[in-house]
Amino acid sequence: MQAWSSYYATIGGAAATLLGLLFVAVSVNASAALGAADPLTRGMTEQAFQNYLAVLLVALLAEFPGLPASAFGWICLVTVSSRGVYVGVRLFETFRRRAPRQSFVFVLRRHVAAVAGFGMLLAAAARMALYNGADYNLLAAATLVLMFSAVTVSWELLRRIANPPT
Repeated sequence: MQAWSSYYATIGGAAATLLGLLFVAVSVNASAALGAADPLTRGMTEQAFQNYLAVLLVALLAEFPGLPASAFGWICLVTVSSRGVYVGVRLFETFRRRAPRQSFVFVLRRHVAAVAGFGMLLAAAARMALYNGADYNLLAAATLVLMFSAVTVSWELLRRIANPPT
C-alpha cells in the first residue's frame, strides 16, 4: 500500500473536505435537505453522505501503517458490505417511492455509479481478503467512481435545494 499512499491521502482529503461541505449545505438548508416534504432530496443527501464516507473509510484504512493486504481486504469487506447492503435498500426504497413523474431511467441513472462503485470495492476487497491478491488498481478505480457519484449527487442535491419542486 505504500506506493498508493499519496493517492489515498489525496482522495481521503478530498472526500473529507466534500463531506464537510455537504454538512454545511445540509445544515444551512436542513428542512429542505432532510425534511419529510421531499423524500428524493433526503435520499440524495443520504446517498452523497454514504459515498463520501465509504471513500473516506477506505482511504483511512489504506493509510494504516503496516496493515497486510489480506487484513485490509477483510476489514474493507466487512465494513463496505454493510454499507453495500444499505445502498441496495436505498435503491429499492427509491424505486418504491419514486414520484409518478420520475422515470425509471432517471432513478436508475442516479444510483448506477454508486452501485458500480460499491460493487468494485467489494470485488477488490474480496480479492485481497480471500486470495491475498493486492488489487490496488480496482480499489483505486472504485474510490474514483464513488467520488464521481457523490459529487454528481451533491450537485443535483444543491440544485434541488436551491430550486425546490413545486
